[in-house]
Amino acid sequence: MEEIIRLENEIVRLRPMELGDVDGIYAVACHPEIWTHMSITINSVEDVRKYVETSLQLKKEGTELPFVIVSAKSNKIIGSTKLMDISKNHKRGEIGFTWLTPSVWQSPINTNCKFLLLTYCFETLGWLRVQIKTDHENMRSQKAIERIGATYEGILRNHMIRKDGSMRHTVMYSVTSDEWPEVKKHLKSLLS
Repeated sequence: MEEIIRLENEIVRLRPMELGDVDGIYAVACHPEIWTHMSITINSVEDVRKYVETSLQLKKEGTELPFVIVSAKSNKIIGSTKLMDISKNHKRGEIGFTWLTPSVWQSPINTNCKFLLLTYCFETLGWLRVQIKTDHENMRSQKAIERIGATYEGILRNHMIRKDGSMRHTVMYSVTSDEWPEVKKHLKSLLS
């Protein structure tokens, strides 16, 4: 039987993604500006179905744990995020593929999501490292990652080919278990 994961506070709930979330995701994902720096673009319900099915297959394989982000206020889906590149042997993984509908950009939602996920990774799963990476041109994402207290590690040059064929360099950040107590204190101060 699958463990029920509850990650929530008074601002946001993260719950495991389900196939039944396709319509709810599509309702908030059909904004082109969301997908500028992402490896996929969602333009249709079929795109969402493929995204959800792929996420659930990777969950079955044990390499990802996909969540939908739900507003505690409206009880509606407002985005998605994943724990990915999971290595149980090395006690590490990545918070990634996070996107939010534009109406909640520059709100407390993303910081709350990262707080809940990092707490889960370090305090429940016992991870030693959580990495977060982003496109070198995605300055908004880099600022958000730095704001939560993640450590800049460097740039993976020519790391990925974008969907338009251009080259992406990937900016790498991480939080380690040694750093978590200070990062947690910093996050709590941001959220208060």
